[in-house]
Amino acid sequence: MNEQIITDSSIKLDHISRIFGMVTKVPFFTEKKARINQIEHLPGGLTNSNYKVTIDGVTYAIRVAGDGTIEYLDRKAEKNNATLMSEMNINAEIIYYDETTGNQICKYIDDSKTLHIPDFKEAHNLKEAAKIFNRYHNSGKEFLALFDPIKVTDEYFDLLVKKNHKDFFEGFDKVKEKFEAIKAALDANPPKLAPCHNDPLPENYIVNDTGMYLIDWEYSGMNDPSFDLAALIIENELDEELEKIFLDEYFEGKMTFAQYSSVVINKFLCDALWSIWALLQIATGKPHEDYWPYGLNRFNRCVKLMEEENFDKYIEALHGEGYYQIS
Repeated sequence: MNEQIITDSSIKLDHISRIFGMVTKVPFFTEKKARINQIEHLPGGLTNSNYKVTIDGVTYAIRVAGDGTIEYLDRKAEKNNATLMSEMNINAEIIYYDETTGNQICKYIDDSKTLHIPDFKEAHNLKEAAKIFNRYHNSGKEFLALFDPIKVTDEYFDLLVKKNHKDFFEGFDKVKEKFEAIKAALDANPPKLAPCHNDPLPENYIVNDTGMYLIDWEYSGMNDPSFDLAALIIENELDEELEKIFLDEYFEGKMTFAQYSSVVINKFLCDALWSIWALLQIATGKPHEDYWPYGLNRFNRCVKLMEEENFDKYIEALHGEGYYQIS
């Protein structure tokens, strides 16, 4: 007698088929003739679809990679990097990973909560996130792939020029001028690179009674650690007080002016990158009303940073020795 499989009615039949296909490829399941009991859709995920799947009474997180993502995401690098983080108990345990598609099976983190922006208004969550950053930034691990925000921004801008895109945000030339000054400073004194997540959205943090985990390593690669710090501050909309709590924990209360300068500059680079990305989406035919406000918000933050009294001093600090030191 066949057992009934419980599924959400919203789940596409194609995705159910892919989930079964993944499970049947894993010796861990096939050798014991494991059976799928239930498939539930997990919220979130802009490019991928994620599911909580119960197999023989044990829960797993299964990712069905978005169509076309293999064209712009380095899945081989993600497999390597995410596996390293699983070994450090920072990422969920990986059971199966298909680097040709990006489909993935992980052990589900039971009794857990996915964090959101309001959760990062609490000091203990900020401190735990800072400790996680410190662990893998200083781990000595070598990630595959390089994530260079300046190079990527230049590539996006070149594509806009080739597409003869003319509709830029007001004041774009001044932001571009500061961007070039930062680029020159980093060319003269490149930062020390470390393993970086590069996309620390609040929803990529999961907590349970055993601690905090950081998942979704799609954009991971070697980068200036300050980019991770800056991105977390931006994405969680930290005010000055919360930012200080976070950075004090990360730098163990010994942050130098040069290190702080690097964080500020990477805030600028992070927003510059995603503002240009938004314009590129418009240039390739995506809705102006969807991407212009997003890009403009990022761009306006760049302008606000530029207007800070010490911004040029922050750039100048990049020329000094040791500004990139992690701790």
